[in-house]
Amino acid sequence: MIAHARITSPTTAEIRFEDRTEQIHGRTRHEVREAVKAAFIEEAREENRDIDVLIEDSGTQHTLRVEPNGRIAPRDADDRPLFSGEAPEGRRPRARRRARHAADSPIAPHTGEHAVQVNREGRGSAASAQSARSAASAHSAASAHSAATAPSARSAQSAPSATSAASASTAPSAPRTPGEQNAAQQPADPAQPAEGGARTGAAPADSVRDLPTLQDLRAGSDATRKVHAQTGWRRGLRKATFGAIALGPGRAEREERDEIAMIRKQLSGPKNIVVVNLKGGAHKTTSVLMIAATLGMYRGGSVLAWDNNETRGTLGWRGIPSDHTLTALDLLQNLPRFRRPDARLADLDQFVRRQGDMNFDILASDEDAGSSSSINGRAFNELDAALSRFYRIKVIDTGNNVRASNWLAAVESADQLVIVSTVREDTFNAAAWMIDELRATGHGDQVDNAVTILSQSSRQKIDHVLHKRLVHHFGAHTRAVMEVPFEQHFVDGTNLDWARLAPATREAWRRATAEIARGL
Repeated sequence: MIAHARITSPTTAEIRFEDRTEQIHGRTRHEVREAVKAAFIEEAREENRDIDVLIEDSGTQHTLRVEPNGRIAPRDADDRPLFSGEAPEGRRPRARRRARHAADSPIAPHTGEHAVQVNREGRGSAASAQSARSAASAHSAASAHSAATAPSARSAQSAPSATSAASASTAPSAPRTPGEQNAAQQPADPAQPAEGGARTGAAPADSVRDLPTLQDLRAGSDATRKVHAQTGWRRGLRKATFGAIALGPGRAEREERDEIAMIRKQLSGPKNIVVVNLKGGAHKTTSVLMIAATLGMYRGGSVLAWDNNETRGTLGWRGIPSDHTLTALDLLQNLPRFRRPDARLADLDQFVRRQGDMNFDILASDEDAGSSSSINGRAFNELDAALSRFYRIKVIDTGNNVRASNWLAAVESADQLVIVSTVREDTFNAAAWMIDELRATGHGDQVDNAVTILSQSSRQKIDHVLHKRLVHHFGAHTRAVMEVPFEQHFVDGTNLDWARLAPATREAWRRATAEIARGL
């Protein structure tokens, strides 16, 4: 026989063990489910063994196995009957090692205590319960027939040991007559209720594979948890009133959470973000650094900033210095080793430059002034295929030649194109000409899905007429136009330091990166 629980309403549940019935009351269905889970975990710890349970919730039966370490996993359905929740004749119900009380603290499965009210029926003292348990064990050992036919016995197929009835599953079985064996092997009728009114029967096999509330029971459901404000005056009010007044997040905080969730979205595979403008000084490299850093900060890594200039770029200089000077050209020469099945991400450390707490890497372009080597389209594609095994997102800086084969290869590989411009005529004109060229060469779909980033290049007051023209032009060609403010930290061209960025800068780039991630 097995223990079972039935969640009778959003605030109540009933658990039937071998020797007692417990009534549980909570404030929400989630709280009640957690209390049921904690009760079964405590029972498994008390008996120091795995226990099989059945949980009935919203018309669905879940057949589960609960381990003393707190793990709950699905199990195959069977025909074992359910406990009635009443102590066997001649045996008093067990007392628990600790009492459970109603509380407002969260559930703590490792201690076995509930954050809801628990009522037990027919409990005795610890001493009397222990005596009753010993007496029941001795009585069961003396008569196997009585143990097999008692209404609340653990199982007709197992005989109790001399020390405890709870460890009967590990003791040798007492001899039984053929009639008793047939009775033990006969499955219970699912339509017949067991003693105490509990229904017997097994859950359908398909329910083991389709458990709509199992996740709630194992890890909790965020849907039933009230979200409190973590910033601003709403948070201050909750702290000042010790939680008596707990407001939800305001609009700004909700938008921030939505943006972070978008940045952290699950991807269908490795993705390329390609940043383009045909003029130097258009903030391409700065944009690559900020997009990669924002992704790294919120996603926790697996992001590469890649300088795809055909000759020399400056991305490597703008990052945290490394103890090596190897570049994309060196990686290209060693590429066969990274195509092998045993290639590891750690092996790339000698070619990329780690960016510390910002959680992204930089792959620099060739920095040798005397070198005549360059990256072409074929080389780009080979590098891209190899690096896609190790990084989820690559943010790719590009050169200024729209007809360079590696520039075209990068654009064709783009899952998200990002067009950058400052609010200046020269960078705007270069970007506008590039858009026309892309459309003329068959890349119109990528332009339609592109995100434009307009960056302020100085503290000076912007030309509002020019600004309006830029927003209108890029808004007509691309799906979104995002604006980022002037940042003093970028002026000197030193390596990026996230802590030195102004809060408004981090906020603007978070918003822009979320919009970019939306297109992945």
